Amino acid sequence: MQQMKVLLIRPKYTSLVAHLEPLGLEYLAGLARDLDIPCTIHDEFDKPWTFRLSRMCRIVKKGGYNFIGLNANANTVDYIIKRASQLKKKFPDITIMVGGPEAEMNYAEFCTDDIDLIYYDNGLQTLKNIWEGGLETEVLDRQTGIAFKKNGEWVIKEKGKPVCGFINKPDRTQFYKGLKKNYIFMKGKYALSKASFSCPFACSFCYCTKMNGGVYTERDIMEVVDEVEEIKHDKIWFVDDTFFFHKDRVEMFCNEIIKRGIKKNFMAYSRADFLAENPDILPLAYKAGFRDILVGLEAISDETLDEYNKQTSRDENIMAIKNLLDAGIVCNGLFVINYTATRDDYRKLMRFIKDNNLLWVVFGIFTPYKGTDAYAEYQDQVTNFKSWRLDGTHITLKPTNMSSFEYMLRYYWIHVLTYPKIMVRTLFGTSYDTKRTGWF
Repeated sequence: MQQMKVLLIRPKYTSLVAHLEPLGLEYLAGLARDLDIPCTIHDEFDKPWTFRLSRMCRIVKKGGYNFIGLNANANTVDYIIKRASQLKKKFPDITIMVGGPEAEMNYAEFCTDDIDLIYYDNGLQTLKNIWEGGLETEVLDRQTGIAFKKNGEWVIKEKGKPVCGFINKPDRTQFYKGLKKNYIFMKGKYALSKASFSCPFACSFCYCTKMNGGVYTERDIMEVVDEVEEIKHDKIWFVDDTFFFHKDRVEMFCNEIIKRGIKKNFMAYSRADFLAENPDILPLAYKAGFRDILVGLEAISDETLDEYNKQTSRDENIMAIKNLLDAGIVCNGLFVINYTATRDDYRKLMRFIKDNNLLWVVFGIFTPYKGTDAYAEYQDQVTNFKSWRLDGTHITLKPTNMSSFEYMLRYYWIHVLTYPKIMVRTLFGTSYDTKRTGWF
């Protein structure tokens, strides 16, 4: 049997605010390392936009790769399907697998002639079985959470059970190698860590809650601390949908970090209701190294929050911001601009930001991603639903209270009104002084 040589690819897409490590692919690379399978990550974010296909073909040919894994997000579907077709024409004997968030949510999108395997299972045990079994059909038949072709027909296997941990450690070679290009807008370079799976809540516009079979699970918190200690970098972003969920678990993490004398800065997500109800834990979090908390504020009216099924309130949003700022932790307010937004809504949003001394803000356009409850509700209304537009910065639902041109003009304008202040404060070294209200 021919030795497997694996090339893992993260397709490039437009992103002006961040260039992060390909953590998902690093877990696959770690599995390949443990199985003694030659494996390389080709991260297109590290390369120019030009000559992407010729560069990829050159890498495949030079490395002698016979297995390609493509990581799919909602906004790279069309690109992946096209690229798979081009690669198959050039290398007809190569095996092409698609995995990642979009494959997990909408695997049927990739059931094309040029893709051989679609991976949507929870965890990596199935992939381990496949790689150990050498891609034999009888091996594939015994697995869960994959789609593959058998006698020219697609075989769809039911997903396996939810997972609560990883079966291997990630190979962070790609992160250290690409550290020079790693960044988050005005914040610096961050390593990534994942301490839980799925989300315990059910916001209508978010498909994170559908991940892991829709079951929220958590890794052993001491294992997470061990990982943090091992990472050779001083800034770490926990990309869990909500790290601050179980108060006791957060306290255990913070106390262990302090006990071990780990001196690193942390960034994580939290819901507003947790922060509003648990201000006492924030000084401990600050002492442990938390300097950034990303909060899905989403909207400034109870009506819109209810429409999003956010299960929080405007008052909780305000209290969450206040509690973070009082503790010296930066509140990164995440907002979703609804397609029903009016001119007055934009003005009220800017007033809310100013009144609550929010410096760090992120604005996304309401997008009904496939697989979410919102898509089931709005699929008959979507417009220009091309994959490259599914990034939260393009219109997919026609605005109801203004033209699309005016809507986008106002969307860009709120960035003009907010981001220069972030840049100036960063330049003057005061962007993490949560008591300041001015530009300097």
